[in-house]
Amino acid sequence: MRDMMSDPQTDIDALADQWGAQSSSGREISVLVVFADAPEKPLLRLLKPGFRHCFVLVSGVRAGEWICLDPQSHRLRLESWCYSPIFDPEAYYRALGHHCVWVSYPRDVTRQVRFGPISCVEIIKRLLGISAFSVITPWQLYRHLTAAEHAIEIGDVYFSEKCS
Repeated sequence: MRDMMSDPQTDIDALADQWGAQSSSGREISVLVVFADAPEKPLLRLLKPGFRHCFVLVSGVRAGEWICLDPQSHRLRLESWCYSPIFDPEAYYRALGHHCVWVSYPRDVTRQVRFGPISCVEIIKRLLGISAFSVITPWQLYRHLTAAEHAIEIGDVYFSEKCS
């Protein structure tokens, strides 16, 4: 029987470790960063077309499971999706005209204070452990991810491994 006086932080750490391990096989957690337009928001028209908003899909514990984190200006949308294990989110979003970048979820992130306006970019930077102060817009994040060590080389990505 579980100890009723267990430390809540220990419980949270154990859950984070379980999620971080991804599965008994130690499968890597993959993150697909999707860059999109946001024509319905007049203020965002100042940003580069096609790079006015960004959100992420994180591979879930089971095959075909994806967690969508969509930081919007008025809310933070978090959903769990279950698709066929052969569903390819990158192909789906590219067909819609969006730009996509696969990145690896960092196993360790330095614990430092990060300052920045709460935006879709800042939420994704925190998720990925990026502390680049110069990255403010979705276009800058796209350039940072495609030029940095975060990006997975296209030749190394085999979608079937992400879903098995």
